[in-house]
Amino acid sequence: MSENVVYYSYKTSRHSHINDHEMKRLDHSINSLREFNNEIPVYLFCDDTSIIPDHFILEYAVRVEPFEKQPNHGMLFIYRWFNLQYFAEEEDVNILYVDSDTIFCGDVQYLFDHYNHAEVFGREEFGFRHDPNVGGGRSIREALDYVDQCIEEAGGQHHVYKYCMGVMLFNRGIHLDIVDRLGELVELMCQLRDGKIPYPVPNPRIVDEYAMWVILSRLGVFGELFGVQDVTHGWIEQKHQEFFNPIVCHYSTKKEQEFAASDPKYSNLLRDVDDLSEEIDPWSILL
Repeated sequence: MSENVVYYSYKTSRHSHINDHEMKRLDHSINSLREFNNEIPVYLFCDDTSIIPDHFILEYAVRVEPFEKQPNHGMLFIYRWFNLQYFAEEEDVNILYVDSDTIFCGDVQYLFDHYNHAEVFGREEFGFRHDPNVGGGRSIREALDYVDQCIEEAGGQHHVYKYCMGVMLFNRGIHLDIVDRLGELVELMCQLRDGKIPYPVPNPRIVDEYAMWVILSRLGVFGELFGVQDVTHGWIEQKHQEFFNPIVCHYSTKKEQEFAASDPKYSNLLRDVDDLSEEIDPWSILL
């Protein structure tokens, strides 16, 4: 029988207030997960495990682990996929990766039970074809066709959904194939950074996602989408305006302040305007 696991990753910042805020996010996320499931293994990978609050281990039974080995690539975000190496000796494992800006409103086991017929599950990024949220713009078809063209020119061999990587489920040992392609992932990121291949998405903050779309397409993964009833992307989606009952809500950084204002128990996530204006450079992380 396959084992199911959940994992988070966090690369510490040189700014203590960012680290403090991330621990608050993680606290809300893991606590909400544990409200519905006390059995499933939960891992938290961090490059500095000393910053992890003790109660994550003592109360939430989180398995805190240091980062898996990776090259000094100097890029934000892709470190999370290098931590899949921790499970490299386990073929029969299903792995749910979640960002910290998530809360659980039901038993995470539901996702493993109902989303097991494909190798990869996620939600499409905002504005892409299968994202049900409003938006996209007048020339959206041409823009999305260009993304597909660039993925094919970068070696993509198969249709791939343009996943938001905040909630990703990897089944049937597909994580092993991703681990085998980590070198290609770094190479792709370097080519994108140096302008050697085009980056067809207007949002520079998701360049790592685009690189993963290329990798998944090269692998020819059998990918599907989470139902909007079960995994939300944003706060609050139309599907949940009448009755809010997702399994996991990825409220996203963009919608965090609306989420934080929705309930006093999340009020410690409210931030000053100066904090919100801080830009994140997806390339500038020292490993």
